[in-house]
Amino acid sequence: MKKSWILIMAALLSLGTMGCGTDTAPKPDGTKPQQESVTEAKETSSGSSGTTQESNPLKGKTLTLMMSMSESNSTEAYNAQIAAFEAKYECKVDVEAIPGGDEGENLKLVRLATNSLSDVYMCSVGSKLDELDPVNNCMDISKEPWSGRISDGYREVASYEGGIYATPADTSNAAGVLYNTKVFEDLNLSIPRTWDEFLACCEAIRQAGLIPVAAPYAKVTNSQIPFLMNYYYVTQENPDFALQYTNREIDLNQSEAFLRGLQKMYDMSEYLNEDFLSTGMDECAVMLGEGSAAMMVIRTNILVTMEANCPEYIDDMGFFPLPDLDPDSRGVSYWLPMGYVINKNAKEPELAKAWCEFVVSQEGVDAFCSAVNPTGTFCLKDVNLSGVEMCPALVEAQKWVSTSSSPVMEYYCRIKGSNQATICSMCASGEITPEDACQQIMDDNVVDAQQKGFPGW
Repeated sequence: MKKSWILIMAALLSLGTMGCGTDTAPKPDGTKPQQESVTEAKETSSGSSGTTQESNPLKGKTLTLMMSMSESNSTEAYNAQIAAFEAKYECKVDVEAIPGGDEGENLKLVRLATNSLSDVYMCSVGSKLDELDPVNNCMDISKEPWSGRISDGYREVASYEGGIYATPADTSNAAGVLYNTKVFEDLNLSIPRTWDEFLACCEAIRQAGLIPVAAPYAKVTNSQIPFLMNYYYVTQENPDFALQYTNREIDLNQSEAFLRGLQKMYDMSEYLNEDFLSTGMDECAVMLGEGSAAMMVIRTNILVTMEANCPEYIDDMGFFPLPDLDPDSRGVSYWLPMGYVINKNAKEPELAKAWCEFVVSQEGVDAFCSAVNPTGTFCLKDVNLSGVEMCPALVEAQKWVSTSSSPVMEYYCRIKGSNQATICSMCASGEITPEDACQQIMDDNVVDAQQKGFPGW
C-alpha cells in the first residue's frame, strides 16, 4: 500500500512531541546454496583474508547502518558481524543505534520523508515494512544471487510485487512449552500430546505442590503469547484464514481453532503463579530453572534470560509444542526476525548489498555464533551449526520449526487492534471468557482496519 503524506506528517508530529533522541523458520528445503557473488572479495595470493585494492573496490568506503539495538539480546552478535565484515572488506561501518518500539519506527518514517535514511536499516517485516512503501523506497534484492540463501518463509513475508526487500538480521523465535525435565522425571510425567493431557499434567504438578505454569505477565504483551502461538492450528484448519479475514470474508469467531487459542489461556489461569500479573521474565526463568515451577508457555528467547540469571539450569530444560486436539497433529508458531533493508537512495549501494550478502553467508552466521548462542532458527538455507553449542530445548524447538510450523498471524494480516494485549491479559487472568475476549478483539480490529484504510471494513 502506498504511504501517505498524512502518515508522514503524523510521524513528524509524534516525534516532535516525544523528542528526537537517536541513540536503540521456516522449513529448510535442502536447496544447494548459491555460489558466492562476484562482488565477494578474493583472498590474496599469500593466503590471508585480506584483499588487494584491485580486487576490493569497497576498500576504504563507509556503510551507514541504522540498528535497533537497545532492547536486543543479539547486540554482541551484531557487533561481531560488523567487525568481521570490516576486516573482510577493509571498510568501515558507521552504526546509528536507535530506540526500539514506536519511537524508533517514527524516526525511520521521518528520515524517509526527509531523504536522510542510512544506507541500510533494521525494520520489522510485516506491517512496519508496509509503512515504508518498499517498492518505491527500498532496494529489491531478488536478482542478487545470494538472496537465494534466504528461506522461503522469510522471502514470502518480505516480498512485494515480485521483489524481495529484507534480509534476515537475526534468528526466528519459536513459541511453545519450555519445561523442567527433572521435575517431569521426578513426577513421572509424559509430554502431553493433547490439550486435555496438558491440563491433566498441570493438575498433577499442582497436586505435587509445585507451580504448573510460570507466567511473566507483569509485561502485558507477554500474556498474548499462548494465544498467538496457537495460530499454527488455525492454519491447519484453514490455510487461507489470514487472507480471508483481511478481506473481510470471515470473522475470528468463525474459526474454532482461533477460539481455542483464547480458551487455552483461560484454562491455564488456575494453574499460574499467584502473582503472575506482577512477575517478570527474570523471576519466571529462575522459578523454572530451580524447579519451583514446571513449565512456561513462552518463546525461546526465554533461554537468553535463563543464560543471564540461572545458566546452571539451562541444560535441564526441554521443549514441546503447545498441544491441541489431535495427538498426531502438533506444531509451533514462530516470530520472524527483523530484517536489513537497503535504502533505494543509499550512498553506498554496492557496500550495502555486500553487507546483506555477508550476513546470509555461512561466514556471517559463524561470526554471529562466535558472540552468542542462537536462541532460534536462522531463516537461511543450508546453515551449518555443527560447531555451535546449543541447549537441548533449542535443538528440540528447531526440529519443530523445521517440520511443523507457521509464522504467527501478524505476518500475514496487518490488522491488529491496539488493545489486544490488554484483552488477552484479562482472558489469561480469567476475568473475561474466551468468547468475550474474541468479541472485544474483533471490535478492536474494526477500528484498526478502518484507520488503516482496509477495504470492506
